[in-house]
Amino acid sequence: MKRILFVCTGNTCRSPMAKVIFNALALERGLDMVADSAGLATIEGLPASENAMRAVAEIGLDLSAHRSMPLMNLELNGYDYFVALNDDHLDILRSIGIPDSMLRLLRRAPNVDDIYDLRQGIVDPYGGDLNTYRRCRDEIAGAIKLIIPTL
Repeated sequence: MKRILFVCTGNTCRSPMAKVIFNALALERGLDMVADSAGLATIEGLPASENAMRAVAEIGLDLSAHRSMPLMNLELNGYDYFVALNDDHLDILRSIGIPDSMLRLLRRAPNVDDIYDLRQGIVDPYGGDLNTYRRCRDEIAGAIKLIIPTL
């Protein structure tokens, strides 16, 4: 079984949503993969943000048992791929020695209404309203569908 680790900053919004969305899709598609999540700048044991829980609950997923986990508290050798939620996370993963062959960036689609919107990672919804989290959830879901074949 392939083990995937989604990595963001605080491990209370983006990477937990990515984890449950990925695991649901993997189960639905019968893939031999499972995901977990971690944060680069967090403490252990924080729950997922309320709006992250609400956003994924709307699509039938549950984050109520999630607790944040600092990346450095994990045994990194147990993962096949590390999926960063933005370019900064990717750079940090590289700096701690994760080989490029094991790294992926969860890329969001550019805003089709704004040809100058070139951001590639998933924008942090932290502190935003429920609609901000819904947009983030949908960007993550779309990006995961595109990244699965590369894992």
